Amino acid sequence: MALRQIQEKVPTPAGIGSRDRRMKNVPEPELIRAGLSECQRITKKHGTSFYFATQFFPYEVRQAIYAIYAFARIPDEIVDDPDKADPGDAVLRLEKWRQRWLRATHLESSDDPVMAAIIFIFKKYGISVEIGEAFLRSMFMDMEKETYENYEELEDYMYGSAAVIGLMVTRVVGYSSEAAFPYAEKLGYAFQLTNFLRDIREDVEDLGRIYMPKDELGASGLTTEDIEQKVYDERFVTFMKSQIERNREVYRDAQPGIKMLKWRGRLAVKTSYVLYQGILDEIERVDYNVYLGRVRTSFSRKLWLTLKVMFGKYE
Repeated sequence: MALRQIQEKVPTPAGIGSRDRRMKNVPEPELIRAGLSECQRITKKHGTSFYFATQFFPYEVRQAIYAIYAFARIPDEIVDDPDKADPGDAVLRLEKWRQRWLRATHLESSDDPVMAAIIFIFKKYGISVEIGEAFLRSMFMDMEKETYENYEELEDYMYGSAAVIGLMVTRVVGYSSEAAFPYAEKLGYAFQLTNFLRDIREDVEDLGRIYMPKDELGASGLTTEDIEQKVYDERFVTFMKSQIERNREVYRDAQPGIKMLKWRGRLAVKTSYVLYQGILDEIERVDYNVYLGRVRTSFSRKLWLTLKVMFGKYE
């Protein structure tokens, strides 16, 4: 069932907007604390490199980042549930979650601790409904689209799945100039591209999706069928080299924005910047054969890269 059909069936609650205003219903502090604790658990369970980097945020910022991660992860789990038998049912579940979030945003409260924490953080840092909707649009796309014709199509998807997360984090961390936001989008794209390259095998095996542009596969003599069959040869190596080269270029384009962030979050973002690029190093180390298993950066390697960041070497 298409997103358009679902939204026709379940109307958006009236009065939803992104304008700043004082909260009408202030949630109980105990509820917020419980929700943020659960958001932290979700982050620690699902995002190892990301969680490692969050430890360099001050406590207040760290708690907000956990809420953003939970906002993204919960819908993602609905979309990527390996046990879902009926895709249409998953679409309905995602729309039901979206409506719960929109209604909680409108009421500025929720009985669910995680939802209450998300609403509280979004309101506190001025994260708009429109930004959240852009993320959810990409989640719905995941259930209707399995391949991408070119990079432009993929970037349209990544705006919602990754760039808006960069915009959210920038609002939480703080910034010295509005010019930081385009760089935050670029960093979101860079992180997402790294995930796509690392997870080629898992995405096609578990989710039936290929996030590699068809025209760029074709330029290396490959097809989506080759990806499905896990073809590893010179063509694949050539393709991966070109993808990593572009990914590193996006990182370089995003780098100037880090200096525009407030000091309280700069170290953590620098650490994420280095750790995610370290995943590309690991892909190269296994000679680009991501079909062998999920590429991971060892804890000792993470510590080494983090020490380099602390001494100012991250560019």
